[in-house]
Formats: sequence, C-alpha cells, structure tokens
Amino acid sequence: MDFKCKKCGSMSNIETDRSLICENCKIQLDLLDQQLKVNEERINKLEEHKKYELENPKSENQETHLETIKRLEHNLQLEYKNRDGIIKTMNSKYTF
Repeated sequence: MDFKCKKCGSMSNIETDRSLICENCKIQLDLLDQQLKVNEERINKLEEHKKYELENPKSENQETHLETIKRLEHNLQLEYKNRDGIIKTMNSKYTF
C-alpha cells in the first residue's frame, strides 16, 4: 500500500514503526532521537556539576570559582540551544 510521507512528501510503500513516515525519514528521526538523548545526558551532567560546584567549590580562589561557574553556564546554554535545534528539526515538515 502506497502512502505519502508526512515529512518529505515522497510516495512510499515500505511501512515503518512510525506512522506514515518513509524509511529515509525514519532513519533520520531515529538518529535525531539518539542525538537528543546524548544532549539530555550532557545537560544533566552539566547541571549536576554546576550544582556540586555551587555547593562545594573546589577552588579556594573566588575568581577561579566564578570562572568555573561562568564556563558551566556557557556550556549549558550551548547544549540548550543544541537541544532546541534538534527538537525543531524533528518537528519540521521539511526534508532532511
């Protein structure tokens, strides 16, 4: 049975575990799912590290401590931006 892919609009007759998604789009979505999981793990580790650093500063020097927190916050912002891009790509109706 042929159907039109919701993502790319191509006609396909291969059923996938995702409804009305062609095989190529399914592969791309699966890769994005994996990338999103890795991104979430990075965010969790960075948040954990930041929390630990705030509770128990390793450095005696206040300036070094502030630089560490600043670096962690910067890295968190990059990961959040990356996560938002992955989710936006997954939800877009355009081809990959």
